[in-house]
Parts: sequence; structure tokens; C-alpha cells
Amino acid sequence: MAFWTCRQSGESAAHAHDYDEYMLVVQGCYTLLIDGERIPLNAGQEYFIPRGVRHGGEVLAGTRTIHAFGGHRADRG
Repeated sequence: MAFWTCRQSGESAAHAHDYDEYMLVVQGCYTLLIDGERIPLNAGQEYFIPRGVRHGGEVLAGTRTIHAFGGHRADRG
């Protein structure tokens, strides 16, 4: 889990993980960039990024996000 507060606007270069990522915007706006598509996420919105998907982003100053990283989900019987 990661809890981020972005004090200034910025960018994240395109990258991929070998694990899934789930993100939730708590405050502000984070714009995901996936396959040339811009996906703005505002407070209360969430997004699931499967492993291997190249993504980057743009964030506005004051934005707060929560990210959960992991590969194996709980087995459900």
C-alpha cells in the first residue's frame, strides 16, 4: 500500500509492473495515460491496472491517492 500526497503538479513516465495495481483518488485529480488514452480520475474514483499494462500519469498539486500493489489475489472457494 502507498499513500501519496502530491505537493506539486507533475508527471509519471510510462512504465509497467509485473503485478496488479489498484488506485483510488482521495482528493484532487490524477490523469492516467494508457495506450494513448487520457483517463481523468477525480476524488472518489478508482482504477484497476492489470500487470503488464504500460501506464503513466499526470497529477495536479494537492492530489492525494492510495495505491495497492499485488499479484496474487485471495483464493475463493
